[in-house]
Amino acid sequence: MEKIYRVLGGRKRIEIIRLLIDGRELSVGDIAKEIHLSHTATSKHLVMLRQAGFLDRRQAGFEARYWLEDGLASELAILVKLIRQTKI
Repeated sequence: MEKIYRVLGGRKRIEIIRLLIDGRELSVGDIAKEIHLSHTATSKHLVMLRQAGFLDRRQAGFEARYWLEDGLASELAILVKLIRQTKI
């Protein structure tokens, strides 16, 4: 669970998830443009998200395309609901 919190702790990684949450499949360049980061910095965030199991990837010619893992959007919605209900 700590790994998930660490991955989700980055604002830019949350922005990436928001871009992909509606089922979109985007290239690194498309994502970098949307979140206003360099291609290299965006790639590093994508690697973290993929290693944590949030994203899947396929090679399309010279570009890599990313999307949220199947079922992740609904799981994230449940997680957000649980967090909101938790009293600290």
